[in-house]
Amino acid sequence: MAQARLKRGKLGATTKLASGGQGVVYPAPRAQMPHARALVFKEYKPAVLPSVRVGVLEDMPAYLESLPGVEGMELLNRAAWPCRLVEEDNSTTVVGFVMPAIPDDFFIDMTMTSSVQRKTAEFQHLLNDDIYLAKRGIPLSDRHRYELLSDTAAALAVLHRHDIAVGDMSPKNLLFSLRPRRQVYFIDCDAMRLRSHSVTDQVETPDWEIKTAYPGEELATAQSDAYKFGLLALRLLLGEQSTRDPSRLTSSVPAPVRQLVHSALSSPAGQRPRPQDWIQALDAAAAGAGTRAPTPPRPAVLQRGPGPTSPRSRGFPSARRSWWQRVPLRVRVIGAVIAVVVIAGLVTSTTSDDGEPDRGARTNARSAPTTVTTTIPVGAQPWGVAADAPTDSVFATNSLADSVSVYDTRTATTTSITSPDFAKPTAIAIDSASGLAYVTNAGNGSVSVIGTRDRTVVGRITVGAGPYGIAVDQAGRTAYVTNFEAGTVSVVDLRSRGVVATIPVGSHPYGVAIDPATSSVFVAIAGSPESADRRVAVVDMTALSVVTSISVGNQPWGVAVDTDTDTAYVTNHADGTVSVIDTRSRAVTDTVRVGVGPVGVAVDRASGTAYVTNHGLDNARTGDSVSLIDTRTGAVTKVVRVGSRPHGIAAGPAAGEIYVSNFNSATLSVIGSRGI
Repeated sequence: MAQARLKRGKLGATTKLASGGQGVVYPAPRAQMPHARALVFKEYKPAVLPSVRVGVLEDMPAYLESLPGVEGMELLNRAAWPCRLVEEDNSTTVVGFVMPAIPDDFFIDMTMTSSVQRKTAEFQHLLNDDIYLAKRGIPLSDRHRYELLSDTAAALAVLHRHDIAVGDMSPKNLLFSLRPRRQVYFIDCDAMRLRSHSVTDQVETPDWEIKTAYPGEELATAQSDAYKFGLLALRLLLGEQSTRDPSRLTSSVPAPVRQLVHSALSSPAGQRPRPQDWIQALDAAAAGAGTRAPTPPRPAVLQRGPGPTSPRSRGFPSARRSWWQRVPLRVRVIGAVIAVVVIAGLVTSTTSDDGEPDRGARTNARSAPTTVTTTIPVGAQPWGVAADAPTDSVFATNSLADSVSVYDTRTATTTSITSPDFAKPTAIAIDSASGLAYVTNAGNGSVSVIGTRDRTVVGRITVGAGPYGIAVDQAGRTAYVTNFEAGTVSVVDLRSRGVVATIPVGSHPYGVAIDPATSSVFVAIAGSPESADRRVAVVDMTALSVVTSISVGNQPWGVAVDTDTDTAYVTNHADGTVSVIDTRSRAVTDTVRVGVGPVGVAVDRASGTAYVTNHGLDNARTGDSVSLIDTRTGAVTKVVRVGSRPHGIAAGPAAGEIYVSNFNSATLSVIGSRGI
């Protein structure tokens, strides 16, 4: 069934965002769809309009609307699919369509000749060698390569299940994201083929044609996509734009992946591996791949000379020796001496007057906040804390006062939200994109939904007994709530605001965090005082079941995931330690001693620091401090004194701020300030 069309003049489209061969893209601020947060308008160029098959184009939004809600959202999460046709104001002539705007995750800051520029993260940027990637500031590791390919395979499998063929799978039409997880997103979807029908005649990007290898093969089919996916894998792994030779992959690429590439490129239609056939091999390759991103070489005097070529750092062949090998031996020796002198100077410059190392000196892009700059009064027994960047606000749950305090960082004022639904409000999670905050009520087994802009309670969700922890996925579609007294996790569909699954996890689950890269939820199982559990349960977000457990310290309470380093940090309350977990291998890699009775933990990605609240134990020993852990070295670099019984902790809405809830003091401590 055809969907109602929109009039061009009603879109509010004025400023050109981008221009391509077929059309021009504008913002469409007045267009609204329930399944897309922001829309843009693609207007076909006059020369293209006569070739547009309007009936086929109209089938695209109609097909989207025909899907069940979950499947429709799945399609929109993978592609900028047409949502409505747009026609001229004074006629029914179709001039284009509206589609979802590219999500923020699919832009990247690239180092150009004169400045750092924000650019669309087109896949073509990744099909280059490590020198190029380092110069552009693209932190692509070997693990990232396999993860991106795995997500591309999963995205293609979704499209093919809907009888959609990409056709012109150009690296300009495929976007990537490295943070918070490795994922891809298809654009130019009107060039795709839906149920064997195309909006315009199929074309192929030069160097990506299937006709080069298989003349006469039909374009835009699942099997042509399978060939081009093999081509994409080969070129990403080699860091090249145009090769078609799978034999160039070395043994550093796992044999199952090499075999899949060879089969995709060497087999005729009907015999190529499907996208879903790749996923297991790619995930296994990612688990064993390196995590170091390329770094730019320092300038040196180079000379040509004979000698064997040097393999690239990740084991793929290179046409030239490394820059260091081409420097004369005498220059290398002199350079090494200079380096020692420079390093010695740096060490000297980062020591304090008494000769001790300055624990605040870091090589990260921004130093970690280490000083309490402000103390903010809130309600009685503040528990959880979370920041909302769009409103420049920090929300704190007051467990005894049955209220939520909201601190406006722009005006330095605090307001209070009250509701009959509040009953010992504890944990809080904010979905800034939708403008909603979710607060667990441990006293009545519910979650309150709060509008972050108007600061009113707009909904209530019934969950299990004693909910003390909550995490919301990055798409804002699902929440995971730990039910402390019930020993379960409630999985909540945030659109319907209903529980869709209840997962038994163990005795007294408390902290919870999501790792989008592995589609896993990490749940700290505190256990009872009489019987400590000492583990973290890992829940698969697809299977909605516990797939493994990780042994940690005594009474794990808080958990936070650092997506930059694939690491989870778990506070062991009774031991005074933090367990460091590799989220890929799901193994404890380090145990860090912190203060007394650690509870909350948050990662400040900008400074590479994990902040841990030392709440103290019930026998009156208190911590009243926050420990700072360097996420690279695992060392405690600083201990900051805060209020009495610090509990929750979160990075602020702006860089350089950490907010701590002080349970006994009824305050928030602010560590650092904006710009620090």
